[in-house]
Amino acid sequence: MSVSRSATEGRRLSTAVVGWLLVAAMAGTVSAQEAAPVATPAAPALPVLSLDECVRLALADSPTLMITEEQRSIAAQDVRGAWGAFLPNLTIGYNWQKSERTDFDVAQTVAGTTYEVPTTDPGVTLLFPTQIPSGLVADESVNSKYKALTGRATLNVFDGFAKYGTLNSAKYNLDAADATVGYTRERVVEDVVAAYYNLVRFQELADVARDTREQAARELERTETYFRLGSAAKSDVLQQRVRLENTKLDVVVADNNIKQGQANLAYAMNRPLEAAFAVDRAVLQTDFAVADVAALYGEALANRLDLQSSEMAAAARRQDVKTARGTLYPRLDIFGSYNRDNNESPFKFGSQISEATAFGYSVSWSVFDRLATYTGVSKAKAGARIAEYQLQQAQLNAQVEIRQLHNALVEARERAGVSRETIVQAEEGLRLAQERYRVGAGTSLDVITAQVNLASARSQEVQAKCDFLIARASLDRALGRRSAAAVN
Repeated sequence: MSVSRSATEGRRLSTAVVGWLLVAAMAGTVSAQEAAPVATPAAPALPVLSLDECVRLALADSPTLMITEEQRSIAAQDVRGAWGAFLPNLTIGYNWQKSERTDFDVAQTVAGTTYEVPTTDPGVTLLFPTQIPSGLVADESVNSKYKALTGRATLNVFDGFAKYGTLNSAKYNLDAADATVGYTRERVVEDVVAAYYNLVRFQELADVARDTREQAARELERTETYFRLGSAAKSDVLQQRVRLENTKLDVVVADNNIKQGQANLAYAMNRPLEAAFAVDRAVLQTDFAVADVAALYGEALANRLDLQSSEMAAAARRQDVKTARGTLYPRLDIFGSYNRDNNESPFKFGSQISEATAFGYSVSWSVFDRLATYTGVSKAKAGARIAEYQLQQAQLNAQVEIRQLHNALVEARERAGVSRETIVQAEEGLRLAQERYRVGAGTSLDVITAQVNLASARSQEVQAKCDFLIARASLDRALGRRSAAAVN
């Protein structure tokens, strides 16, 4: 019996040796194949766009930014118009007309006796001819021309300070529009940065998916070898095949995400039909530095452009109250005018050509305007209070946003740290699972679980880095830190 048992153990040992030699030979064959891959035509290299280039392209043609710039132009014209209220009104007119008058059935007369009437001036006598009816009637037409040149200038001297209120309100609105343009530029930059980092995220995740697919393919080949040698079950092979198919699906999803990420970045750059391009993945390098949140609130209140816009809007609404109160005071205007008439009508009495000049001042005071002034003042005061409330709400919203973004930064930093440690543990776990399965102390499911854990850890590290960078870009915008691309 001992001889027979020794022979059996020897056969098992020789079978195991042969099996491991076959595995080693196949591994060497696979390695050789991997070392000398079949040459395939290289795909044309895609142009690589840096983050700064994408930002410049976005700022050059952003419809949202151009809308705010046009609104700023309107505010500038309002300032010019407010200054114009301090200048005189000048109007010049010229009137020319020609007319024909026809009188029907006019009684005809003939010249009669002329009377002489002496005057107080010696040697001067007035002659008055008389007309004697002839008994005949006829139609008479008279043509006449009229020309008139007029000019008038009016200057308001005092209107209850309404002009000053309008001018100050327009200036504040212009300052608010300037701040809005700057904040819109920062928003455009933030959107481009987020789209850029997301595209880098999808490309990194695609690399993880491809590496995981290749790992699953190698594991399937190894399991099939074990199955042929009789040291693995058919179910193990089937499990590895399912695992490989799942990783193939993950690659398809990752590639689709890349295409969608490219489309999103092209949209953020206002080029939705942009040709395919690549991005620089080196932007994922970061030191994960996070500032103290207590010091960030004051920075936001001092530098954030949308808050400055709200402050200027509130100041403009206060000036609207001054404008509305203007009609409570008397109004003083001075004026001057010039008229020159040339009337060639035979029916005109006096000189055919005449000139007239006039100047003076006028004072008016609206004593009762059916409560329109008091209603306008009340509405202006309400508008000023609303602007103040909106400013307070914007400041509160900024504080909450900063807290949220700061928390996101801290969380992403910690997740990145945990992911790095998890990757090391997952790689060791996969190695141990493969070794246990090789010696028969583990199952194929243990290997698959270890593979999933490693892929998940690598994906989580990519996600954490991208989340950190996107949150940091959003925090810079929330703090009013103007990016160089947005300023230029």
